[in-house]
Amino acid sequence: MKILVVNVGSTSLKFRLFQMEDESVVAVGKVERVGSPGSPLSYQLGDGPKQEREIRAPDHRAAIEQVLEILTDPASEILASLEELDAIGFKPVHAKGIADSVVVTDEVIQAMEDYIFLAPAHNPPYIEAFRIFQQLLPEKTLVGVFEAAFHKTIPDYARTYGIPYEWAEKHAIQRYGFHGASHRYISWRAPELAGRSGRNLKIISCHMGGSASICAIRNGRSIETSMGFSPQAGLSHATRNGDLDPFVPLYLMQEEGLSVDQVREGLSQRGGLKGISGLSGDVRDLEEAAAAGNPRARLALEVLVHETRKYIGAYSAVLEGLDILAFTGGIGENGIRIRQSVCQGLEYLGIRIDPDRNQVRGRDTVISAEGSDVSVLVILANEELVIARETSRLVAESGHGRG
Repeated sequence: MKILVVNVGSTSLKFRLFQMEDESVVAVGKVERVGSPGSPLSYQLGDGPKQEREIRAPDHRAAIEQVLEILTDPASEILASLEELDAIGFKPVHAKGIADSVVVTDEVIQAMEDYIFLAPAHNPPYIEAFRIFQQLLPEKTLVGVFEAAFHKTIPDYARTYGIPYEWAEKHAIQRYGFHGASHRYISWRAPELAGRSGRNLKIISCHMGGSASICAIRNGRSIETSMGFSPQAGLSHATRNGDLDPFVPLYLMQEEGLSVDQVREGLSQRGGLKGISGLSGDVRDLEEAAAAGNPRARLALEVLVHETRKYIGAYSAVLEGLDILAFTGGIGENGIRIRQSVCQGLEYLGIRIDPDRNQVRGRDTVISAEGSDVSVLVILANEELVIARETSRLVAESGHGRG
């Protein structure tokens, strides 16, 4: 079975083609700066050399057409034709009432449109991509592995908000959670890397990057997560606010005369680490500025560390113990100082990291000290494999296949 996984950004398109019999990646690449006069394209086919060139991709349709041409180029011997594709998998973010992996239909697209307000940077590009693939490959099965899918096992009492119940029912308001593919991969990879097995394994997964979330995992299932009804909640993100008293925006609307759109723009684009520091949402920039004596950059980093530690403590209570703490995402995989600061003082939970082992970036490894009760890990994110497996599973269960 051949599964094409497509990751769509507002100005980017990434792809990975899997041969599912051995889960090998037979092609991988990306188009950047879609919509610009020149769009960088890079890709690798099989074991061949990395190819790079600039193409004309004024929109996502042009980018997708270029990718399909690359995959079916006779010289590449990747696909003899698009008929060899069994399905196409995606990682869409949010849809009203959907927290699962689903075959993409018009009803699914409508549910995504209903929640554009909650994910304005994420939903429109995926909606557009779905429609493009429906036009270009109408016989192919499209599967959406929604980011909330892994969190569908969260119990009702952990996903229910203290709002009038009729509001929740009418508008499907609940804790959905996001970064589901990343956390699901941690649930698979962490026990293997830590050399731990057995039922009821208790894992805290810290996905820390431009956006961030923490997930409590027991026996391979999500039971709590920091993001909520929208991707705004939880930790402070690069530019998004994170946890916030709901009366803050209401008060600002009253006192500053701000509109709903103005508040949304401020919280989603000028909030988070960028809002606190007044400088940047990139931790690398903040660490450099903090070292040079910038107090707001230092404060932003301290907020991120504090909130992460707070969630780890809370989720240790939810899990009634802890076996594995895993860091993933751009910051989690590369943030040596952030990992050190987060773990410092958590010895009471059985967390002890080895400072020398922690001097690592960009590879799977154990960074906990010998004798630490809790295995502390760095794990490279692999959301694409999760999408491919879920797409393959859904195609097999539904009877959908090659068109």
